[in-house]
Amino acid sequence: MTKSAILSLKHLNDGKFGQIPEKENDAIMHLSDPMIQSFNYAVGDGLQAALHNIPPVELTTPNNAQISVGLTSISLEKPQVSQDAGGVLELRVFPRQCMESGITYKSLMTAHISCCINGRRLPYIDQNLGYIPIMVKSTLCNLHKMNPKELVSHGEDINDPGGYFIVNGTKRVLRLLTAQRRNYAIALIRDSWRQKQKHFSDKGIIVQCIARDETTSNNILHYLTTGFARLEFFINRRPFIIDFVMMLKAFKNVNDREIVSIFASMRGNDTFCIEKVKEMLTELSAMKLFTSTQCQEYIGRSFRKLLQDIVPSWYSDVQVCQLMLDRYVLIHLPDGDAKFDFLCFMACKLYGLVAGDTVPESLDVTSMMEAHLSGHLYLKYLKEKLHDMLVSLKWQIFVMLRGEKIEYQLTEGDIRKVCSRARKIGPDMESLLTTGTLSSKSGIGLQQQSGLSVVMEGLNRMRDMSHLRAIHRGSFFVEMKTVEPRRLTGEAWGFICPVHTPDGAPCGLLNHLAYNCTIPAHPHISATPLSSTLIQLGMKPMSVAAVLAGAQLHQMCSVLLDGRLVGHVNPSDATSIVFKLRVMKTKDEIYKYTEVVLIEPRPSGGQFPGLYLFTTPARMMRPVINLHTKTIEYVGTFEQMYLNIAISTEQIQKNVHTHMDVDKTQMFSNIGQLVPFSDCNPNPRNMYQCQMGKQTVGTPLHNWQVQTQNKAYRLLYPQAPLVRNAHYDKISMDDHCMGFNAVLAIVSYTGYDIEDAMTINKSSMERGLAHAQLYKTEYVDLKRIKKRGRQTSDISHIFSRDPFDSHLVEFLDEMGLPIPGTILAGGDPYYCCLDLRSQTHRTFLYKGEKCVVDKVSLVDTGSKDREAQTVCITIRAQRNPSVGDKFASRSGQKGIMSRLYPTEDLPFSERGIMPDIIFNPHGIPSRMTAGKLLELLAGKAAAEYALSFDSTPFEFSDERPAAEYFGSILEKAGFNFYGEDTMYSGIDGRMLEVNVYQGIMYYQRLKHMTEDKYQVRSTGPV
Repeated sequence: MTKSAILSLKHLNDGKFGQIPEKENDAIMHLSDPMIQSFNYAVGDGLQAALHNIPPVELTTPNNAQISVGLTSISLEKPQVSQDAGGVLELRVFPRQCMESGITYKSLMTAHISCCINGRRLPYIDQNLGYIPIMVKSTLCNLHKMNPKELVSHGEDINDPGGYFIVNGTKRVLRLLTAQRRNYAIALIRDSWRQKQKHFSDKGIIVQCIARDETTSNNILHYLTTGFARLEFFINRRPFIIDFVMMLKAFKNVNDREIVSIFASMRGNDTFCIEKVKEMLTELSAMKLFTSTQCQEYIGRSFRKLLQDIVPSWYSDVQVCQLMLDRYVLIHLPDGDAKFDFLCFMACKLYGLVAGDTVPESLDVTSMMEAHLSGHLYLKYLKEKLHDMLVSLKWQIFVMLRGEKIEYQLTEGDIRKVCSRARKIGPDMESLLTTGTLSSKSGIGLQQQSGLSVVMEGLNRMRDMSHLRAIHRGSFFVEMKTVEPRRLTGEAWGFICPVHTPDGAPCGLLNHLAYNCTIPAHPHISATPLSSTLIQLGMKPMSVAAVLAGAQLHQMCSVLLDGRLVGHVNPSDATSIVFKLRVMKTKDEIYKYTEVVLIEPRPSGGQFPGLYLFTTPARMMRPVINLHTKTIEYVGTFEQMYLNIAISTEQIQKNVHTHMDVDKTQMFSNIGQLVPFSDCNPNPRNMYQCQMGKQTVGTPLHNWQVQTQNKAYRLLYPQAPLVRNAHYDKISMDDHCMGFNAVLAIVSYTGYDIEDAMTINKSSMERGLAHAQLYKTEYVDLKRIKKRGRQTSDISHIFSRDPFDSHLVEFLDEMGLPIPGTILAGGDPYYCCLDLRSQTHRTFLYKGEKCVVDKVSLVDTGSKDREAQTVCITIRAQRNPSVGDKFASRSGQKGIMSRLYPTEDLPFSERGIMPDIIFNPHGIPSRMTAGKLLELLAGKAAAEYALSFDSTPFEFSDERPAAEYFGSILEKAGFNFYGEDTMYSGIDGRMLEVNVYQGIMYYQRLKHMTEDKYQVRSTGPV
């Protein structure tokens, strides 16, 4: 066993066990890295890029004064209390305080607004735009760069990965969504395109253009049945279609001969394409549009009214056209020349698709996908709301001038007055997280407008971690009857976990990233552009002169860098250039997350040939071993399709494989790597365990004294598993145990264990087996008590115990609040308040099951002279195992506890061992969970020798079976080689006629408990 020495139980007896570590666990922090890094970009460089791309709103007043209002900068503070709050020693606000107070963890946003009147710049105006939610552990969070000891001193968990928001005291995550690969022209066939307009076909090239500030614009080049091409783009989700060659001329000042020469060079012998380009140019000439300026004026006139919110009246038609092209057409490219080149490339690919030289691609495969990160979504929505705020200022100025005389001159005071009424951004951002719903005109490039945020329930550690790695296909696909969006293709290997997806409706749509999959969140900025490196390696840069000189570009390989056509290389040199780029990537001479994709021409057709390089963010990357350099190289989803990657050293074939996986379990997610002996179970059982593991009662946190979750479960006596995967130790799961080791006997004995039911030893339960507690938190707000009559103050009630009711002393303190440690039952006093108007006390009674008051916290202390109006009361209730509760093994087999069986009636072995759990043997063959049987063997051996055995998949093989390995260990200890024991009936003492398969298994108690199913339980007399 190669990894057995790695795992040990010695740390449980170590004197340092339980002490605060020096640093956080990097393996856990890795899980939230894409979330946090994307948010850091959103509030840092991304926000500055967004401000640069938000044009100032410009308008003309009735007296012909030209006014321009824009944003120069945005400042964000770290969360802190208001400076006018009294009695506050610490101004910083921490996440725990927000959860305890039921408020939002947010930061003040201040905008610096500039205004010009007739070219005269007014003094800058600092305007409060409200408070926006802040991601925990980001650069704006007060926990940023704190070590574990500092985290504990502020009541935070040591290894909390962050990556979530706190809204109204609840943890929320902006979920990861799959998105179309950015800045790459994808050839598609869609029947729905035929319905667009007359003569439209089902063929087209679609590209999702994303600018540096994450602004998104979709462009589609359609093929018509007449052989022509039309470009479709969207403005605030409204589609617009323009002639292809008109757009070419609008981008660049070229004549008809130059356009025909370019296509003749790029398409070679495709006379059909060249003739159709000539016909489109002839049609454009019939419209009296010959030059670039004429085309721009035509487009500007057509879109002036549509863009009136952002286009001032004094703009010329050419300026309107330029603004429209910059904002909605191929926005990932910086200038008209680059857009011209890329549009020509798209047209060549389109006509290649029509001719059959290029096969259609699919948006449902991983190679054509990237991740829509939470920080990028946050940035796009924030940018749109900032722009909407500027537009609202424009219309407020018009409203102000409506009642004034024509000659009225706006003053600095008027502008300040208008800016003071600027729409607050904070409520919109908070609403996005609270409801998960977008209120957006443009849709910010998403196919869905709701379901964007989910609650982190905090049930256990696995559930919290899975929220950070979950990636959803989108609610748009939930109702689709086709299975293509749900299918897991081979190219997802190493990026999407094959076992961690739920069963039922979301199967295949809600996936999880493989553990080693990483997603860069920041755009790459290099002092030496990659295009310069390519030129040094032999690439010929773009040059119209070379085209006109007769260069046959169809015989060369196009080079595209982040969706920009930067040059061409000879096909014979392409392989050598790619090899050199890979070597440079492993040596960090170029960006390590560069994706290098070489698609060579194929006589039978294939993807459109070219050398594609990507350095953009949001791409899924994973580490592999470069067999040439013997170092780690990161490869992407598109790149992996054209590489030969071996899984292990045994599979490497000389001159075939160029890379090898880092680990055999690299394709599994963080949760999928915790399933013991998963290679010995059918895949559905591993899927079930990934789901049931997230429903397990465990140890979700350590700061129970300050936790205020609405509902939390706690396993009172958790244990470290005797049999576990190596990944279990890597992510320190022993710090958040989620189960218990139990003696399991597989025997048909009681009659209460059929149909996946199970019986539990009653004495084991009484000794604490699977005991748990339920924590509930309730906020009591006196301001919500209905007021009657006129009030002279905003405070109508205060917490106070009725001094004339002696019965309350047993339950309530002097403030009228429950005393921690008090046992409450239904009908007992819960809290008491005083009506200041009538000077009468009102006692509220507890309604619920028997519980213990865990803690009481004052939430709203207000200023120095205000009474507390809100308190947070946490209670805890026992949840000991009872009939109907669900339990599960780690092999995806759950069962209902049907009876607490008396100990004296249970069978016992020759050693006097009695099982804690009895499981029916009929539950094994139909489920084919051989991994469960192996865990039972390994657990028995581990208990005998006080060892911890490794259950990581693929460590054993047919030549070295796990059953023989653990059987030989048992045999040395005096047990049966096959794990069977001779047992005797607890009822009459006779020896059972069959040997019983018995061992140690790690069991999980699920959150599904009969005591919580109040909706199906009745109370009162029968």
